[in-house]
Amino acid sequence: MAKDRLLTIEFIDGTTRTYAFSVYAPGAQSQNKAVRQMKLESFFKDRFLVLHGEGKLLVFPLENIKSVQLSSDDLDLEGIRMPTHTITGARRIT
Repeated sequence: MAKDRLLTIEFIDGTTRTYAFSVYAPGAQSQNKAVRQMKLESFFKDRFLVLHGEGKLLVFPLENIKSVQLSSDDLDLEGIRMPTHTITGARRIT
């Protein structure tokens, strides 16, 4: 059984929402690295964060979002090209 991933959105008004989703649910996120690469690149270019689940389509304009935190295993990102300015191995200390 696959562990759920968590997505936490912090909005500019200070509120947060956290969503859980399965990477391996039928019709969900692809295990294919090329598809994950395209989705990551699309996320950085698009103006909206779009979630679908529980009979709802949620569309969040990025202008209203302060930050997005997405849990992942290192294996999820293996072979995925990150933006050149990405700092890896970061740990929060405060």
